Parts: sequence; C-alpha cells; structure tokens
Amino acid sequence: MTMDRRLIAVVDDDADLLTALGRVLRAGGFDAALYGSAEQYLASPPAGPLHCLVLDVKLGGMSGLDLQRRLKEQGSTVPIVIMTAFDDARLRKEAHGLGCVSVLDKQTDIEELLNLIRSF
Repeated sequence: MTMDRRLIAVVDDDADLLTALGRVLRAGGFDAALYGSAEQYLASPPAGPLHCLVLDVKLGGMSGLDLQRRLKEQGSTVPIVIMTAFDDARLRKEAHGLGCVSVLDKQTDIEELLNLIRSF
C-alpha cells in the first residue's frame, strides 16, 4: 500500500467479481485488500488503516451481516458498504441497524460506488 492511497477491503465469495472490484478500486485511486470469505478477513485483516469495507451479504460461511455484527462488537468504526444481489427491505433495515452506510445492488454503476467511497 502506498502512503497516499486509501485502503479498501472487499469481502465477496465470487472470485471473478472480487478480482474485478479490486481492479476498479485500484484504477479509481485506492488500494484494495481482497478476501474470499468473512473468516479469511477475520483471520488476516488489513495491517494498515482501513478507509472502507465493502461486503457481500451471502458468503459461503459467515454472512456479511454476521461479519458486520462482529466488527461492531469489536468497536470498529470503519464505514461499511453492503453490495448484494439479494436486496430487500429487511436486509436494508438490519444492515443500517448495524451501522452500514449504504446498501447497493451488485448491478450499481461502478462510478456510484467509487463516489460513495470517496465521500467518506
């Protein structure tokens, strides 16, 4: 990670999407730490200060909401953006209740995601 680039962590079990998001974030001026599961993130979180965490909800093991809940219990104040293909009112309510700053559909325009992250 370079000193002037903010670090974004992404947790998604779709390897192709994870790779694509990493490329987009780097092209958008960020550094990216990529994780294929919530468990992988917890076992080896980013070493440097984290600017934002982008989470998928449905992961192979622990869900993105479970990870968000665990991080909140640990006192984390890192902004969390949920990206999901399974958006509904209950999910939004639970995610926002846990402190999520935004819930985005995975079909969201990538510039919208980048602009949201830049706003933190």
